[in-house]
Amino acid sequence: MTAPPNIRLIDGRRMQGKDIPDEAFLDAVRRTPGIPAMNWRNRWEVHVTIELELGTIPENLLLAKARKLTAAGKLGGCPCGCRGDWHPADERKGGSTCCEIPQRTP
Repeated sequence: MTAPPNIRLIDGRRMQGKDIPDEAFLDAVRRTPGIPAMNWRNRWEVHVTIELELGTIPENLLLAKARKLTAAGKLGGCPCGCRGDWHPADERKGGSTCCEIPQRTP
């Protein structure tokens, strides 16, 4: 079975978020050089780092995994598809939540 170029098959099925171990993702974020003084990592650079270890990962799957890790409180930053500003949650300084989206008031 041949998959389209933007889909990766694992044992004959489409690759899923569960195929990317949480620790492998977070370690890739840690190994990616951060923006000086903020230690945030650009999502495109993290993508390159993790692919060096695990092989090709479709972009939409990388972002889905980032959303899961953010929801679980393991990853800080923005998983929406912008530049990311990702960092492992344990690197937050002073409990800062840099990526909280302020609620609009009517």
